Amino acid sequence: LFILTPLFYDNYELRTLVALFLSEQIATAVHTSVHNRRNYFPMAGALYRCASNLHRPTAGTSGRPAVFRQVPSGNRCLRLLPCAAETEANASSSLADLVQRRKNIELELKLAVKEEDFKAAARLKRELEDLNSMDPVMVAKTELQRAIKEERYRDAARIKDQIKELDQKLGAVFMEGAGLLTTHSTAVTQGIRVQVQSFFLPTKSSPAEGRYMFAYHIVITNETKDTIVQLRNRHWVIVDGLGKTEEVRGPGVVGEQPILLPGKSHAYTSGCPLTTPKGSMEGEYTMVVLSPEDGEWSETIEVKIGKFFLDAEGPKAI
Repeated sequence: LFILTPLFYDNYELRTLVALFLSEQIATAVHTSVHNRRNYFPMAGALYRCASNLHRPTAGTSGRPAVFRQVPSGNRCLRLLPCAAETEANASSSLADLVQRRKNIELELKLAVKEEDFKAAARLKRELEDLNSMDPVMVAKTELQRAIKEERYRDAARIKDQIKELDQKLGAVFMEGAGLLTTHSTAVTQGIRVQVQSFFLPTKSSPAEGRYMFAYHIVITNETKDTIVQLRNRHWVIVDGLGKTEEVRGPGVVGEQPILLPGKSHAYTSGCPLTTPKGSMEGEYTMVVLSPEDGEWSETIEVKIGKFFLDAEGPKAI
């Protein structure tokens, strides 16, 4: 309860200590999940939201306007802001703020190195490390890379599943900022490759009215040597920037149920409207396999469509 009081936001030393404490607890929760086979990732996600809440540019609970304050802390400064009560929309906003803050620091770091301002580069690198240490996905990603390097593949598989769980809890905006989600994806299922690239359509969008139109181009390739398949149905899971989920099912793709011979591809383009400038899509195609014995469509396979990002600031098309 003390975190929600205006008094807390006027106590700079206390806020600094809480930020450091939350950072340590996030790292501990992720480390415990990875090494002790206990799932503390939901706790890490909750701690992350508390930590990012400390730096959100929103009004305080007292109704006072947000104010940026620079508080000395060694060679660095902490940005301390009043904070509103947590809501789903504010949580999404705080995630977007963290993503943008990381991008800004990375750009400043590159410029500092290019200009040989190594003192500023060292300071920016520390700021980036501090930001990443409060980010459960970045911590998990580091653990995943370490597990792969040390050939602990069972641990790597478990961490990957835990990152997927964090993805569902924290949303597409955050995963994109952590480098785990882009505007394109590739997935292969039993020799069937699905490649996707999304585009923003500014001429068919109206941000002022909350309408954002996206297109996605898909290439499906049969990379098997002797298997003939037909695409029968599609299933999409669409998530907007606020975490709202919509599922779409239907026969074929853009009115077709293409048959793919070995080595052949089928490409098509379709669209998806959103009410937010960012979101994500993933899904699967239901395909049937032609039996070489009797010439009948027999076996059914679910072909994965890897998750990809819908971003109004990403690639554009007319």
